[in-house]
Amino acid sequence: MIIYSEDYKKLIRFHGHSCPGLAIGYRVVEVAIEKGGFKKARNEELIAIVENNSCSVDAIQFFLSCTFGKGNLLFKDYGKQVFTFVERTTGKGLRVSLRPGIWNSFLNI
Repeated sequence: MIIYSEDYKKLIRFHGHSCPGLAIGYRVVEVAIEKGGFKKARNEELIAIVENNSCSVDAIQFFLSCTFGKGNLLFKDYGKQVFTFVERTTGKGLRVSLRPGIWNSFLNI
C-alpha cells in the first residue's frame, strides 16, 4: 500500500492522476525547497527553467507558482529531466537533474 502525503494528494488532484513524472516533480520541488531555500513565488521573483514538458512540471507550477502566464516558467525543449531555479532578487540558483539508473534513491517517497 502506498501512503501519500497530504501535499502529494493535492498535487494529484491538480494534475489529474499519480504517475512517475509527477513523483519526480514532487521530489524536485522538495529539493528546491530544502537545498535551495526557495519559496512559492508571490510574483515573479523565482524563475524555473525546465528542460522537458513532462508531468513533472506540474509540481513546479503547483508548489512554487512558476507559470507561463507570469513569465517565470521557461521551457527549453532538451528532453532532459533537468530543472533550474533562480531567484531574481538575490541571483541564487540551483540546478536539479535526474541521472539515469537512480530512480529509487532519487524519488525516495
